[in-house]
Amino acid sequence: MRRIGPPMLKVCLMCAGFLVMALWGRGWAAPLDFTVQPNVVRIGTWYDGAKIHVRAHIPRGCQAVIELSGNPGAAKLMRKERSWGMWKNGEEILEQGAPGFYLAMSTDSKLLSSLNKNPSWGYDAIAGKVSFTGDVGKMAIPRLFEEFLRLKERSGCYGVFPGQAKIQAAPGKRQLVKGVFDLPAHWVQGDYRVDLSVVKDGRVLSKEKRSLKVALVGFPSAIFELAHKHALTYGLLAAGIAILSGFLVGLIFQLIGKKE
Repeated sequence: MRRIGPPMLKVCLMCAGFLVMALWGRGWAAPLDFTVQPNVVRIGTWYDGAKIHVRAHIPRGCQAVIELSGNPGAAKLMRKERSWGMWKNGEEILEQGAPGFYLAMSTDSKLLSSLNKNPSWGYDAIAGKVSFTGDVGKMAIPRLFEEFLRLKERSGCYGVFPGQAKIQAAPGKRQLVKGVFDLPAHWVQGDYRVDLSVVKDGRVLSKEKRSLKVALVGFPSAIFELAHKHALTYGLLAAGIAILSGFLVGLIFQLIGKKE
């Protein structure tokens, strides 16, 4: 039998160690059964909000952060000014970089805490990407960002929910993570994404994403197509409906007056 020298033995041990670490990290990092239901939201005539259910199996001992977000874009904001004791609209401010829609929840409230020094999620992470240009005036950028968040939260487009995701034991070396997002009644059609980050001891082991599509159907879809592809027809139809509505309201008041 051939004897293995110390240098060769050291190399073999190092290779075995790297292999064990890679397999261990892979086994802990890969979440299983990550599902988003429904993955298509249809906005029809009677749409009044929806619920998105997220489920995933992650390794035991880990925590998770779930994010639902839209694509970054640009938005025009109107700065308010106080003059002679009254508020009036000022100049426009252009916001860029922030997602048009953002909801986040976590199994551990510390992951979405504002005290986190290295934020990878939540509003602090968005703050590092957003920019404001235009007539900002004397308002500081952090305060302007806070006002932007309040505006988004009032419309139901933004929300951060630390500790709202539920976690429970599952068979084997896994645990089940469940989260429910409440979607607003006024939602824009388009492509969205749901991200799942698996965290252990402050380190992200893995991150997976699923797509979520929002589509208009029925009467709202017909109105959208008419407004964007046949603008002249849409304008004439809207004006005609307004005139007809005014005529009918006036006629009703005349009939009520005659009866009295």
